[in-house]
Amino acid sequence: MKKRTLVLFLFLAFLALLSVLYAERTFRSILLLSELLNFEKPGWLEKFSPRPVVKEVSWEGPMGFMKADLYLPHPEGKRGGILLNHGVIDTGKDDPRLKRFASVLCRAGFVVFVPDLKGMRAFRIAPSDIEEIKAAFSHLLSRQEVRPDSCGLFGFSYGAGPTIIAACRPEIREEVRFVVSFGGYYDLRNVLSFIATGHFEFQGHRYFRKPQEYGKWVFLANNLDWVESAEDRAVLRKILKVKLRDERAPIDSFLSQLGGEGRNVLDLLSHADPSQTESFIQKLPPAIRSSMTALSVAPVFKDLLASLILAHGEDDDLIPFTETLRLAQAAPHSEKVCMKILKTFSHIDPEEKPLTAGNLFSFYLPEGWKLFLLTYRLLGYR
Repeated sequence: MKKRTLVLFLFLAFLALLSVLYAERTFRSILLLSELLNFEKPGWLEKFSPRPVVKEVSWEGPMGFMKADLYLPHPEGKRGGILLNHGVIDTGKDDPRLKRFASVLCRAGFVVFVPDLKGMRAFRIAPSDIEEIKAAFSHLLSRQEVRPDSCGLFGFSYGAGPTIIAACRPEIREEVRFVVSFGGYYDLRNVLSFIATGHFEFQGHRYFRKPQEYGKWVFLANNLDWVESAEDRAVLRKILKVKLRDERAPIDSFLSQLGGEGRNVLDLLSHADPSQTESFIQKLPPAIRSSMTALSVAPVFKDLLASLILAHGEDDDLIPFTETLRLAQAAPHSEKVCMKILKTFSHIDPEEKPLTAGNLFSFYLPEGWKLFLLTYRLLGYR
């Protein structure tokens, strides 16, 4: 650990030399990078910036009463704003790691707005989440603490899709200055093929990685209510309960209780040949297929006006990194895209390697540089 800290210090010292030429933005990027590279412990940014003021705010959203945490930096004044989507997590805006990340972004100079999205908190991603994100962003723009000409959205993993789609909506797309997607997706059909088979591809290059079993059961949890057969819903709910408790638990005893609709859902999640994915999708209940289309970025991406900051872990075993390559390829304004595929992350969690001379030059320094470029681009919107 001491060696890793020394390398981090030397790398950040090198970047500090750049701050002589590029002043405050580079300096803040270095401080932000120090937090991201050693996320579990307070870094240099905390030493150079005061604690944010955090307020809980509320407003009337499209689905009823909504609330959010608002992080305000010092000194007071209008700043660029970030709507931070907490993603599919049961702790929502109160997740400790998310709160630390929001605080880090705030210390870097942003007003950070973290709405509580009830659907995602309950593992239910739905088109209604897009409307709530859109309404939350409109509320952020209306606040006196932000500069409305420099506000954007930030989404992780499965939460990144609805975040990007919201940014494409005609009601707010001209107001969204930037969108950050970390570990996001372009088309849910590609993601489904991966979580079932482990196979994925991009521009003729084919890959295989053993996917997390968890991804299958998140999909089932998210779509269970769309299964039309009440009997199959009940059996699938039992299977889901077993698998969320122990992914390796056998479910053979349940299979004979399923009708055709329930078997079709399980067949999709367990097939091994990616060429069969589309045929299994076509056997799903119409409501699930409709929801998949509504939650895929691909159909609406052409409407995006904002700049894009895209990052994805190369070893991601929940959403393949090729989905971010597709986002970059399909972006309507390629000159407004900053995209990095990172070896330092798996899904959204950082990875470490033994500190050797080889890893120093092949891993830590080039990956640190990628992260610096991402943070430098982001801080341009404060």
